[in-house]
Amino acid sequence: MRAYKFMDVQFGLKSLREKRLKISRVHELNDPFELLPYNLANKNHRQALQKSRKQLAATRGLLCFSATWHDPVMWAHYSDRHRGICLKFKIPGDKDLCERVTYRADRLPFPEGLTLADAKAMLFTKYSNWEYEQEIRMWAQLKDRENGLYFYDFDETLRLVAVIVGARCTLSRSDLTAALGTSAKGVRLTKARPGFQRFEIVRQRRGLD
Repeated sequence: MRAYKFMDVQFGLKSLREKRLKISRVHELNDPFELLPYNLANKNHRQALQKSRKQLAATRGLLCFSATWHDPVMWAHYSDRHRGICLKFKIPGDKDLCERVTYRADRLPFPEGLTLADAKAMLFTKYSNWEYEQEIRMWAQLKDRENGLYFYDFDETLRLVAVIVGARCTLSRSDLTAALGTSAKGVRLTKARPGFQRFEIVRQRRGLD
């Protein structure tokens, strides 16, 4: 599975130098409906799901990616208006708790008995207006807290394979290779540009200066 992480220059270079990504906590996410995909008109249902949500949030956090790097809106929203970078990762297809998000216009009926499918729906369902993100979501354990934050190291389950430099980004090849250090040899460096025929971001053929 290919997964793309959009970042601004400051945090993008920091991630490359430290070879890790910050794990997002559930309470930090920008959607108040996260982990609440069910109809919660019933007070008892609300309380039960909020309790489950709180328990999960105490031990797990999120790494959020996109399935594509070609969408100009993603660059605008999550990569400092095309002035940042996008990290391309390769994640094993059988990675536990890592899937593409399912998008729905309406909330799901509250399940009578919680099955595995219901639990996965809770973890990987979002409102349909977020569909442009084409989100791939990876749940990670919260451990080894550092200054109040949690991180996930690059490894074989999150292998960095390329760095795409935004169309308005001024980073040079040497900036990136310095940040990558010893891992630079195995990472492809690409420059992005607006497409000429469609509303999409594409590879600049002449490469990164």
